[in-house]
Formats: sequence, structure tokens, C-alpha cells
Amino acid sequence: MKKITVIVRNLPFNTRRNAEALRMSVGLTLREDKVTVIFIDDGIYTATTTKPDLIHFAPLEREFGALAMLKCRLLADKPSMEKRGLKELLENVNPVEREEIVRTINDSDIIIPF
Repeated sequence: MKKITVIVRNLPFNTRRNAEALRMSVGLTLREDKVTVIFIDDGIYTATTTKPDLIHFAPLEREFGALAMLKCRLLADKPSMEKRGLKELLENVNPVEREEIVRTINDSDIIIPF
């Protein structure tokens, strides 16, 4: 079993990039690897509640639900949240300090940045 970390760091608006990162993360669980998704920098917006129709952003409820059901860790970088004035995250996304993010990345066998 490998520890795989997917890092979502770009704005989710007007692109499918972050949606594809989450879909890929679901697929990575097929080999029973331990998958963690980290939302950092502008990627933090992916883990917040939005109005998809207003910002041309595909709703990601299915992907987040599947990742939670598959027991994937979903981590949000607290400094990124604070810098952007964000306080609320989607269910199952845990805000953590930067040290936890660094520790998770360092402990990973595979890191996939998006």
C-alpha cells in the first residue's frame, strides 16, 4: 500500500482541472492505496460551498461524497483559508495547520500536484 497525496492549489473557476483532480483521487483508491487530498493556496476554494451556476464551476458533491465514503483524508490548509477570509468548508474537509500539510507531503510515497 502506497501513500498518495494529491495537492489541489489552483482556482477551480472556469476550469475542470480541480474536478479532474478529485475524480483521479477517487480512481487512485482502486488499488487500496491510502489517498489524501490537500487543498492549499487558491485550491482552497474547491473545498468551500459555492454557487456553481454563477461561477461556471462543476458541482463536486459526488466526488467529495465518494472520497469521504472511501475514507480518503481531505485536508485544508488553515493559513490559505485565513489569507482568503474563508471560514466554512465542505463536510469531511478538515482544516489543519501548515505543519500537518508538510508532514503529510513528506510521509507520501507519491505526490501529484494539480
